[in-house]
Amino acid sequence: MSIDRVRTIDRMDRQTDSGASNLLYRHPELYEVVYDGANHAVARLAETIMRDELGHPPASLLDLGCGTGRDLEYLASLIPDVVGVDHQQAMLDYARHRRPDIDFRLGDMRTLRLERTFEVITSFGYALADIHANRDIDRVMATYAAHSQRGTLLILEVIDPLRTHELPRNLTIDIPDLRADAITEYRHHHAQQLLEQHRTWRRAHGLVHDLAHLRLLHPKELEYYLDNHGFEVLGAYELPEKHTAASAFVTARYRGEPTRPDDPRRSVQPDAFPRA
Repeated sequence: MSIDRVRTIDRMDRQTDSGASNLLYRHPELYEVVYDGANHAVARLAETIMRDELGHPPASLLDLGCGTGRDLEYLASLIPDVVGVDHQQAMLDYARHRRPDIDFRLGDMRTLRLERTFEVITSFGYALADIHANRDIDRVMATYAAHSQRGTLLILEVIDPLRTHELPRNLTIDIPDLRADAITEYRHHHAQQLLEQHRTWRRAHGLVHDLAHLRLLHPKELEYYLDNHGFEVLGAYELPEKHTAASAFVTARYRGEPTRPDDPRRSVQPDAFPRA
């Protein structure tokens, strides 16, 4: 990264309004430095889950909240037909530049309709946590269902509400021409089931503040949303890496119809995410 590029970042940060309050989303090249996925740990876990649950390589995959497309790049080496969707233009511009052979689309998870189905749907990086209102979560679930066929495997990375203390608190950017360290503070808003994330970046040119609010979904609650849209929860996987220690990778299969309120299959999951 050049000195001019660093100055551009400084200038953009001073001009950015509160609607885009995350440094790493505004500058995807820095996102890939901080969340170093060189070993493709999340994508490799998805590969394991697909092997366990499907028993064969899938033919198609939709990644909702694909970000820079790094996980999708690995999965595209295994699956012939992949599509990545994100609502942040900066992330998509970066993804298309770095990974031009992948089909990336701009879209909102609440309203997206590609008029086709996929064998696997993934959503990593707490994309679902960016959806706060109950009605909007329902709309996202409807999007999952609209792109599913009977047997479609859904893999969601969500925050485990019982393990928020394991979320990363210290981050570092250390590349030529730019050094920055961040301290992250978390605050629970219990009535809204929101986790406030306040991150302070310290750089040679001063401080930059990030603010995000993440919706927490408890296991039975998530099961209820999924069930109402025709998905059966299968279980959850862990990935004990620095940036995923508080994650549950919840898996579900699309059966095509919600269960009835009196169906014995409802509410069978334990209070904590079941670990596969």
